[in-house]
Amino acid sequence: MLDTLAGIHWVAVVAGTMAFVVLGGLYFMLLVPKQYLYVTGRENLPKDQQKVSGTIFIVGPALCSLAVVIADAYLISALRIASISDAAVLGLVVGFGFLVPMTFNIAINPLFPRPIRYGLLNGPYFLTANLVACILMVCVTF
Repeated sequence: MLDTLAGIHWVAVVAGTMAFVVLGGLYFMLLVPKQYLYVTGRENLPKDQQKVSGTIFIVGPALCSLAVVIADAYLISALRIASISDAAVLGLVVGFGFLVPMTFNIAINPLFPRPIRYGLLNGPYFLTANLVACILMVCVTF
């Protein structure tokens, strides 16, 4: 188990985490901000209340992404994944097997007025970011 941990390429982990952060910023701030307001039930709030601010909205997702990428890196090391195609398969398995279902599971509660739409909007981001992160982690070799 410790051998697997020692096999993690930490520069690649940083690259994978940055992929999550950059893709998240592009996706949620540029591509789907209005849709995100809608699926979270905040579309009718006054404009000043629609905006989120604070460190937690940047640092929190980045730390969560780091945790996901470290888990991916651990699996890459444990499974001795070295090819882009195998990394892509791992990214898809983790994405479809864990991240997308958890997105829906989190949304299925009374605080989310449109849980299915929330999952449909957010799931593709998590799947894509995880796929890119896994591929990056086998490509980054320095």
